[in-house]
Amino acid sequence: MSDYKAFGRMESESWSDSSRALRYVELFASAPEKAIQPLLDAVEARQGQRALDLCCGHGSVSKALHSRACGVWGLDFSSAMLDIARKGVPGAVFVEGDAQRLPFPDKDFDIVVSNFGICHVPDQPSALAEAHRVLRTGGRFAMTVWCGPDASPCFEVLYGAVKKHGSAEVSVPSGPDFHQFAKSQVAQDLLSRAGFSDVRLNIADCFFDLDKPERLCEIFENATVRAANLLAAQPPDRLLEIRSAVAAMVRNRFSIGGRWRVPMPATLVSARKTAKDL
Repeated sequence: MSDYKAFGRMESESWSDSSRALRYVELFASAPEKAIQPLLDAVEARQGQRALDLCCGHGSVSKALHSRACGVWGLDFSSAMLDIARKGVPGAVFVEGDAQRLPFPDKDFDIVVSNFGICHVPDQPSALAEAHRVLRTGGRFAMTVWCGPDASPCFEVLYGAVKKHGSAEVSVPSGPDFHQFAKSQVAQDLLSRAGFSDVRLNIADCFFDLDKPERLCEIFENATVRAANLLAAQPPDRLLEIRSAVAAMVRNRFSIGGRWRVPMPATLVSARKTAKDL
């Protein structure tokens, strides 16, 4: 595996900022939350199951699991996110920890889910192997990841503007391919290596519903990590050009009755732990 230590530090330090965590909930969370019910349907979440919400963030998936009468444990590396989660889902157990080294016994859960969480982990194969380890035989796993610019109008607009108007000298710490699990063969290979069987990919329709075209850039500048660092490092004049280009594309392409709906599709990856995986 490549050395993603700098990427890991950037993720950990950024998401430990309570103001960033709150901005994520206020500005960004509406899009990923649209994938929650399909995610839980993929693992057939139901009453009485022991469920792990891996990289749980502010607890929106944990809340949905709890509403299905599952026993819920949530794990995340961000104490700021967990503070929000504990207030929002008092019926769940939240643990600050590392997805690459889970503090749970073998075969402890019936289902493991992760809604856009694995992409924030430096060693993703280890996180998948750990998810497999803590699942009981016959247990189900599902995760979501954002589709890349080739399939996502949202990322096409954002990164297209950065490519055209941004400085080529700007970079952020190298990390795993942010969209790699949206690539069928890559997802199949990574989950199979972790021990999973019956790997399947589907699309979850997520989107931003914006009150003004300028909002999209505001969301990525204030409520993300990788994109926010990339934008913050731009020279001021280049950043203004990026903002203007993004707003113009949103205004021209995504207008719906006085608002702007920007598609941001996700790939939902599901798999099982079967006896032959052991």
